[in-house]
Amino acid sequence: MKLLKQGMCGEDVKFLQSELARVGHNIKADGDFGPGTLNAVKAFQKKHNLGADGVVGNGTWEVLLFDGRPAHEHLTDEDFCLAAKLIECEPAALKAVQKVETGGRGGFFAPSKPAILFEGHVFWSQLKQRRINPERFAAANPGILYPRWSKAHYKGGLDEYARLEQARKINVDAANASASWGMFQIMGFHYALCGYKSVSQFVAFMSQSERNQLIVFCRFIRKSAGMLPALQAKNWASFARLYNGSGYAENQYDKKLLNAYRTFAAK
Repeated sequence: MKLLKQGMCGEDVKFLQSELARVGHNIKADGDFGPGTLNAVKAFQKKHNLGADGVVGNGTWEVLLFDGRPAHEHLTDEDFCLAAKLIECEPAALKAVQKVETGGRGGFFAPSKPAILFEGHVFWSQLKQRRINPERFAAANPGILYPRWSKAHYKGGLDEYARLEQARKINVDAANASASWGMFQIMGFHYALCGYKSVSQFVAFMSQSERNQLIVFCRFIRKSAGMLPALQAKNWASFARLYNGSGYAENQYDKKLLNAYRTFAAK
């Protein structure tokens, strides 16, 4: 969504006003960002601890669009439409990424246990970043701690939590930072990029709902260089390279994204 402030006018302002009215503010959707709209925005921001400056940026839009709309067990079409509006892309494009990243599965293995994949080579580097020598623990923990990537130790499903808990016994933050979380499989070490002060806050938010996982995905691609423009343009090769890495072509992520998008766009 566009940044809005006092003095602006148009359809985007009218939409802002309708959303403010939806959540209980006595305001007319006339398309004019005047003093009344400014007061309503500041009141909303103050209520949600957003910093009451009266400017409607990404943070305010994110809270406003989903405020008063209860999260369901699984993502709904409304969730995808709201998230797509938030980052100004097609809902079908968002659905395509979700489809390819999860194979159509949900964002949780069990209640309060988001889908995860623990990466032992990342754990190795995360420990080193915290000035903890991983070699001290490697021999006793070969399934969770190794210097180079390998899929040999993946367990899949809920069994990944056994690996995570084993790693947490060494260092909780490093362990949480070394897993990919939720249906969009965002690494825990991206917590600051996604707007959190700690990886534990990131994990707690991702553990609440699939909608939260969708919101974090939107933050992530908005803050990661090139990802959002690629998704908006439906440049699947560029998006897959940025999101999935240099091996995207070998795994045909771009083709999978294109096919998924075509399926959703045709509905």
